[in-house]
Amino acid sequence: MTRLFLFALFLLAAVSLPPRPARAWGYDGHRIVCAIAWDLLKPTERAWVEWILDAKGRDAFAESCLWADEFRRWSVETGPLHYVNVPRGANRIELARDCAPMGCVATEVLNQAPRIRSTYSRDALRFTAHFVGDMHQPLHAAGYADDQGGNLVKGKFMGLDTNLHGLWDYGMLESTRRPWREIADDLSKKITQGDRWAWGGGTPIEWAQATLAIAQSPMVGYGTTYTLTTPPFDLGQPYADTNLPTVYTQMQKAGSRLADILSNFLQGLPPPPTN
Repeated sequence: MTRLFLFALFLLAAVSLPPRPARAWGYDGHRIVCAIAWDLLKPTERAWVEWILDAKGRDAFAESCLWADEFRRWSVETGPLHYVNVPRGANRIELARDCAPMGCVATEVLNQAPRIRSTYSRDALRFTAHFVGDMHQPLHAAGYADDQGGNLVKGKFMGLDTNLHGLWDYGMLESTRRPWREIADDLSKKITQGDRWAWGGGTPIEWAQATLAIAQSPMVGYGTTYTLTTPPFDLGQPYADTNLPTVYTQMQKAGSRLADILSNFLQGLPPPPTN
């Protein structure tokens, strides 16, 4: 085959791909969450993560936390598992209303996490790590169904076209121009034992409820509330200065809670087999 023909085949395949889904926290955000979790695991627990993934080190674990979004491109039925939306006006998540019949991010962690130990499932580990990150992004875990979690709330941030969901996914994080490893190192070092106690316990459903409260706060809705937000918006550095601390704290909570989940299922195991 000629190079021109091969190039044409590549272009045809590229335009045939389904559109990329929204990624809670974006690529770097998920990496940061999982890097924080890695830092909090014990050596034997890290060794089991490496054995299950068949990959070595913190960066490899961080990269594995992106897999669920890529898998979603080919397995669209898993899409609803990445988020939970509520009707406008609701101030609580109701599982029968908001998660049935497909399930949602608030319930899927409970389904996937036990399989990490019971079957040493690589997919269960990757889903769990990703979904714990998802449920801590305010507009991903607790947005409104009628505007697709803020995706239809359009506007500008730092002069660039975006939407409210994307602003929280990656816009504010990218505006810092800091490498993800630098942010992860900084956030990880700042977590105290008191933080671990404060953020520990509870259930994924309770964590999602707390995320909903953030989504409905005035700081997210640039002065009113997300409920009352009317596009188009035009936001800049003051919005980032107000909300980046929340972004960082949510990532720290997600990393700490993910570490707790993994420790719960991996603690007490002997060192994994050597290949």
